[in-house]
Amino acid sequence: MTDRFARLILMFNNSLRIVAAAGVALAIFATAARAGSVVYSNDFENAPPGKEWSADKVEVTPKDNRHFLGGFTTDKLTLKLDKLPKHKYVRISLELFIIATWDGNATVSSHGARIGPDVWRMGIEGSHVLLVDASFSNMDFESRSVSEEAMTQSYPSVLSGEVFPAKTGAAERGTLGFEWASSDSVLRPVDSVYKLSFLIPHDAAEIQFSFQGAEGLQPADEECWGLDNVKVEALDDADVMRLDDAAMRKLWETIGGHDLVAETDAFWRLAAGGDDVARFLRDKVKRAGVDRKQFGKYLLALDGDDFQSREKATQGLKEMGPSIETLLREAIDKADSAEVKLRLEAALKEMDKVPPADPEMRRRAIGMKLLRAIGTPEAANVAGELSGK
Repeated sequence: MTDRFARLILMFNNSLRIVAAAGVALAIFATAARAGSVVYSNDFENAPPGKEWSADKVEVTPKDNRHFLGGFTTDKLTLKLDKLPKHKYVRISLELFIIATWDGNATVSSHGARIGPDVWRMGIEGSHVLLVDASFSNMDFESRSVSEEAMTQSYPSVLSGEVFPAKTGAAERGTLGFEWASSDSVLRPVDSVYKLSFLIPHDAAEIQFSFQGAEGLQPADEECWGLDNVKVEALDDADVMRLDDAAMRKLWETIGGHDLVAETDAFWRLAAGGDDVARFLRDKVKRAGVDRKQFGKYLLALDGDDFQSREKATQGLKEMGPSIETLLREAIDKADSAEVKLRLEAALKEMDKVPPADPEMRRRAIGMKLLRAIGTPEAANVAGELSGK
């Protein structure tokens, strides 16, 4: 960050080159496509981004001159594809470039200034579940100007607030040529590449993806991100292997295992399984022991006239823990009072900051998020049953 880094060396030959709008387009549009085919693809080497993107800035890495869409900071980037062929699923694959001094879970600099956490998000417009909502760090080294928090990130966990070493899950580390010199005057590589792929149940003729860095990011010469090798496929049932009980069991066993990347992959493969997976989870996810009577009392107190009672009720909800997450979300949707809604959201946000330490409760939290990702009425019914409704 600005107040604790001596200088950031972004070796772009003195400036980032913008690719001219020339060359043969690599994008393949859906008007001539069929289900089971690639409907969009671009590696940005010879083809500039077209009107499907909300921004057309292309830059070049210092090493190997790799062209990528970027660099962005807190900008919201969108990819909108229409006239898709009839399909049942969409798969998007891409490479995420995390560039420069991302310091992950750090929230306070060495000088006490407010920073971070450095979070990147990816989602689908109109969906309530983000595909990625995680902090990233390039600080995989020790330095006087780098705190322990800065050397951690939450990716690749699907749960917010978890802590892993910097660059966990990265497919490439220090391969792009970006470097940084801190107070000890040692040049260190500060870039990482993550290969992301998501299979999403989807049958509409149009889809819009969104990508954005959180507000904690610093200016682009210090922390930025980009995309490369973006590919979108429209798939039918025949293109996607249906999960049988054995496959679901194997994927569920991966949840809570020791391979974090495999766990995240298993999560999204299960999410694509729809109602079959929702019914499977009914007997796999631990049921919550929720004191619904106490929850109801807190909920009534939140809408009361006494400020101290409202404060006490808010704290009480936070202390009830992750088992009331589904009830909280339902209460938020039904809340008429703006203050009640804010207090409920605060309680929910507090739970996201500190994921369950107990392995079984962590698996439960992932299972409940999985049901939200499936998003069908059947998944909502199962989530309600598991929440003690």
